[in-house]
Amino acid sequence: MAKQVGPVFITGTIDGIIFYKLNGQYYLRSKGDYKSAKRMRKDPSLQRTMANADRFGVASKMVKRVYYRQLPGTVRKPGLFARLTGMVNKWLYQGKTKEEAQELLLAHCQKLAAKQTTIEATPSVRTTAPVLPPHPTPALTTTEKKKEITKPTPRVKQARYLSNWKVKRNGRLYIPKQCQKNCVPMIMPRSFVIPTKTQNRRE
Repeated sequence: MAKQVGPVFITGTIDGIIFYKLNGQYYLRSKGDYKSAKRMRKDPSLQRTMANADRFGVASKMVKRVYYRQLPGTVRKPGLFARLTGMVNKWLYQGKTKEEAQELLLAHCQKLAAKQTTIEATPSVRTTAPVLPPHPTPALTTTEKKKEITKPTPRVKQARYLSNWKVKRNGRLYIPKQCQKNCVPMIMPRSFVIPTKTQNRRE
């Protein structure tokens, strides 16, 4: 289906193309292989198609009588009519007579109605789990709090070959007291001074 652009709009059939107007708009489409109802019923190649259509029509009429006259409104739901029609059509296709299909349909509808009544009769009881009080957590003692707060200070490992001796800015050698006790005393003159970088540059 395509729209007519204009500026001239036409209606009719030209060379197998139909020009027509719909809701104020002009369209055109191909004529196609149209077959009327009389031709479809008389065409021998469509006999099986028409037989299936007739059987489906019979099933729809049977379901219509039971659905609107015997089923209560609470049982009727969207899609149930089509489901019942398909069931009856299947029974007829399997070779059952109309009376047998009618009996099966009535029995099935009675089951649906009984099931709906049992659902309405049984009250819905909600099972709620008992609400338990929150489990009390034991209070922390002061010792435990201190243990949590205090963290061990990391120990920095020092190599054995490193010396604690230091050279001051004035060039004098500084020996710590611990080293003076443990180390062997060295006889050094008082005037012994380690030259610094600035002194070397001056010289």
